[in-house]
Amino acid sequence: MMNEKSPNNEEQEACHSEACHSNGDIKQSIPNKGGESTADKGFMFSQMEEREKALKYYESVIEKEPKNGDAWYNKGLTLHSLSRFYEAMDAYDEAVLINPEDSDAYYNKGLIQAELGLLDDSLESYNKSIFADEGNIDAIFNKGVVLMSLKRYEEAQNAFEIVLKKDKKNFGAAYNKALTEVEMEKYEAAVQSFDTVIQIDPSNREAWYDKGQLLMKLGKTQDAKEAFSMTLKLIPDLPDAWFRIGGILAVVGEKEKSLKYLKKAITANPKAKEWALEDVDYKSLLDDEDFKNVLSGTDQKIKAFEEGKA
Repeated sequence: MMNEKSPNNEEQEACHSEACHSNGDIKQSIPNKGGESTADKGFMFSQMEEREKALKYYESVIEKEPKNGDAWYNKGLTLHSLSRFYEAMDAYDEAVLINPEDSDAYYNKGLIQAELGLLDDSLESYNKSIFADEGNIDAIFNKGVVLMSLKRYEEAQNAFEIVLKKDKKNFGAAYNKALTEVEMEKYEAAVQSFDTVIQIDPSNREAWYDKGQLLMKLGKTQDAKEAFSMTLKLIPDLPDAWFRIGGILAVVGEKEKSLKYLKKAITANPKAKEWALEDVDYKSLLDDEDFKNVLSGTDQKIKAFEEGKA
């Protein structure tokens, strides 16, 4: 996702499990003859969603000042926002030829390459961005994301750890670090990483759920039940959530309640029958007759359970 920002806005948005934004600052340059900086007029057009006008403006600046690296960067950023990706990469290349220390230009080129599936090229661009500016957290984070996609999990873990050293409350880095540890089957470490995620965002039900799954895998059933209990407290009792609630209840051994929610989920969306046969949370019920009856619609025990709760 692209983000247009004013020249002086240094606030960064939090990324999650994928590369999510460009370093979209319109860059300031030397004032031109009219007294306006290269950025001012182009930024105004960008803010007004008039990006074609912004592009023409930057091209006019480049025509007068072909060595204006900021104008090339801003041209690249504008082309990027117009989804003219290859032209944008060419503009970013021109920007770094003039200013080899332009970390953002390398970073944004890497972002485009990742979007195009050019992961090795993207990784190279992120490395150049980091070399130009070791403090570019976005580049380090997205480097980790690309390494995850390349299944280079240990290197990805190291990248997310670097981000966390610079920003202890970086939710995306903490979560992705946990996921890399799961992929490497470092389950104890992953549980600790999910604890870090939960410290950052105690209301994140996905983190509680993932922690519970890991604890079940480690045979720590009671701890898993506590994690799943927190998940259930955080999940709204709404149709979209009924299938997952039923699955969690199955994991913790609450079969009748689990089947009640599964039946509600099927009523809301008949595809839930197919999902239940494939979902890991319902695995313990696959050979259960009551489970089979719910899927076939002959669930007299569940009807009796519901009537008893009425």
